[in-house]
Amino acid sequence: MPWFWAFLFTQIVEIPIYMRGLRARMLEAFGATALTHPIVWFVIPEAFEWFYRAVFAHHASLQMTANTRYYVMVAIAETFAVVVEALYFRALFLEKPWRWAFIANMSSFGLGMLSRTAFGFP
Repeated sequence: MPWFWAFLFTQIVEIPIYMRGLRARMLEAFGATALTHPIVWFVIPEAFEWFYRAVFAHHASLQMTANTRYYVMVAIAETFAVVVEALYFRALFLEKPWRWAFIANMSSFGLGMLSRTAFGFP
């Protein structure tokens, strides 16, 4: 259930940004996050942790604390979301998709972290 609330929160933040900034239709705006959010939430954390344990954990000089691993994983996940959503909008021939994908994703990430810190949600 936590994923659903995070997904809903992300859509509430990103859909208006995409509709206003890119002049995307609602379903186009919804589709971008619907495409990336499950991968960001379910696939990237598991894949990153597997990769870290397989490659880095065995070398003392490459070991990271749990907090550092989390922040690296988040940076990878958010970069993935920006790139894929920008390419998605570029395929729809919308203008300035890189700018708006960055703005939308950083807005939902920043507001999500602020909300989680202040209210424990999402």
